[in-house]
Amino acid sequence: MDQILLIASDMDATLLDENSQLPVDFEQTVRALAALGMRFAPASGRPLYTLEAMFPTLRDELVFIGDNGGAIRWKGQNLFISEMAPEGWRALNRLSREHGDIAVLCGLDSAYVEKRYAAYDTVMKQFYTRVEYVDQLENVTAPADKFTIYLPRHDAQAAYDTVYASQRDIYSVAVAGECWVDMMNPGVHKGAALEVLSRLWGLPHESMMAFGDTYNDAEMLRTAKYGFLMENGSIPLRAMVPFLASSNREAGVMRVLHKVLARNGFVSPEDFTPAH
Repeated sequence: MDQILLIASDMDATLLDENSQLPVDFEQTVRALAALGMRFAPASGRPLYTLEAMFPTLRDELVFIGDNGGAIRWKGQNLFISEMAPEGWRALNRLSREHGDIAVLCGLDSAYVEKRYAAYDTVMKQFYTRVEYVDQLENVTAPADKFTIYLPRHDAQAAYDTVYASQRDIYSVAVAGECWVDMMNPGVHKGAALEVLSRLWGLPHESMMAFGDTYNDAEMLRTAKYGFLMENGSIPLRAMVPFLASSNREAGVMRVLHKVLARNGFVSPEDFTPAH
């Protein structure tokens, strides 16, 4: 029997439903978990400022893991920031320009996109509540912790395979859904963020639970003993993670959390559906 103390969840296609909405009982559930000593962490490719805006009434209850683990914040305090070297992300910008892709520099306080891509503002604002459009991305001097590529043709996996996988020796590179390829400093990913919290708070992996649906969640789902791939998630990941949760359309995360609450935070592997 293990006592769960930290629960991390991806957002899109995981915690959020098909209309990008939170479960109706999410706030009530988070407060019930907190009352039993369990902290909940939204773990997303979104930046910290967007995550905080999504949970205005829970800012002091949630641990925010932003930019795929590039930044962690708890009760307004930054616990971890992995700032990219400007010469590094500028080289990535040149690579993206060579291939005609849309680059987003994920600054700590704003996202930066070149003005010629302003037509995608609706998409950008879905993930970045602060977007600044600039003439040339390479002229930005603000600190950043992630460089991401937006692929409006929904061919992120192909772009990764043919272009951006070449950067894996230099950066942490991950496909984040159908339209995004994310690049962070080496060793930065959601799983590493759980390791940071493990060290800071003395949490064993047996006390961690995590939910995700795609490749930028993989390390997190393997770091937590109770890692759940969503039923709607990437099929190849089923062989790599321990457990399966119902789809985001069926509020799969909440179903598991209700089970955790019913057991007062004490669970065992036999309580859940194996992924393979």
